[in-house]
Amino acid sequence: MARRWEYCLLACTPMTGLDDEGVRCAYQIIGPEGSTTSELYVKESLPLVAIERLLNMLGADGWELVAYDTTTNRGVFKREKA
Repeated sequence: MARRWEYCLLACTPMTGLDDEGVRCAYQIIGPEGSTTSELYVKESLPLVAIERLLNMLGADGWELVAYDTTTNRGVFKREKA
């Protein structure tokens, strides 16, 4: 039996300077059930740390990275459809 996949698009914007310290990462996940917009805050001052934490969260939810563009901070993920 062939595997069936569902896909999602991640668009995130790491922002610094909004707080005394740390990085806020605004992100949107667009998937088959609709879209979700949220923010992730990390105390580290490097935007890549926030993006890495976000990618790890998606991985924990079963999403597998297909492609990620570091210029635009957009990624495509897939997971096996239940």
